[in-house]
Amino acid sequence: MKFRSKLIFPIILVLFISMSLLGQETLDWVGGFSSDQLEMQEEEENQDTVYYLWQLESLKKNISPRYIRYLDVESYLKTNRLLKRGILFTYNGLRDDSVELCGNFSNWTCLPMKRNQFGIYYYVLEPEMITAQYEDDPIYEYKFRVGGILTFDPENLDKVEDGSGSFISRYVLNRKDTNRQIHSLVLEDSASEEYDFRTVKFQIYKPDAEVVSLVGDFNDWNPENDFLKKDRNGIFSLEKKLLPNQEYHYRFIVDGEYMLDTYNPISNVKTDTSETVSSIYVPTRSTELERKE
Repeated sequence: MKFRSKLIFPIILVLFISMSLLGQETLDWVGGFSSDQLEMQEEEENQDTVYYLWQLESLKKNISPRYIRYLDVESYLKTNRLLKRGILFTYNGLRDDSVELCGNFSNWTCLPMKRNQFGIYYYVLEPEMITAQYEDDPIYEYKFRVGGILTFDPENLDKVEDGSGSFISRYVLNRKDTNRQIHSLVLEDSASEEYDFRTVKFQIYKPDAEVVSLVGDFNDWNPENDFLKKDRNGIFSLEKKLLPNQEYHYRFIVDGEYMLDTYNPISNVKTDTSETVSSIYVPTRSTELERKE
């Protein structure tokens, strides 16, 4: 089956959106984390504030976890995502060679944190945890691994005993800034990675929909093969294992209506039916796959 490429959203639209985010509030990063507000454990972060990635590189002290939105220009060309959001974890490791973040959100697999010029390690975790019944706010339990030793977060007052004389730090995400412009993407890692396959997360924001299914050249365009699961924020998602080094074409069926992946800018046209479909390229793995515990 042949396709001809077509770009749905021109690059200029992306630039316009990004410029609209760069208002005065973007500069109000509480003095580069140097103001007295940082000492407040119950700080309320403005949901409309958007930060720069370089501001994380300017952190001069570790702070308690908080939910942030930020612009990541560096990885935009690879991910096609300019605006990102997540929970910011930090640790003061000026004298430490490496610090990792370990928690229930990664099945307690430790994630390497990035060190800035002031010795502050940081990690922004995308909020994907949703409780099974959707009745409670998700609780992120975590520790830092410093020099091979697990330790709790000294800046976070919310902690529980771990049964071995120490504590597990906790962060409750009691509000979530839903990404309405969410689209499908290839995951760098997941809880069940396989050597010969990559994990692709198909997702679309449709809060008013009842049923969403996925059709594509990976399932013979069968609308009954792959149904997406809806979370409490109105995002339908499904993870599939696909062979790398290939381009796949797909569409969603939302309550019986065929649709493109709204915010995926890449599409193709099927020459036999003249139907427009969304496309996603699955590259080979860029890093060695770590063994899951």
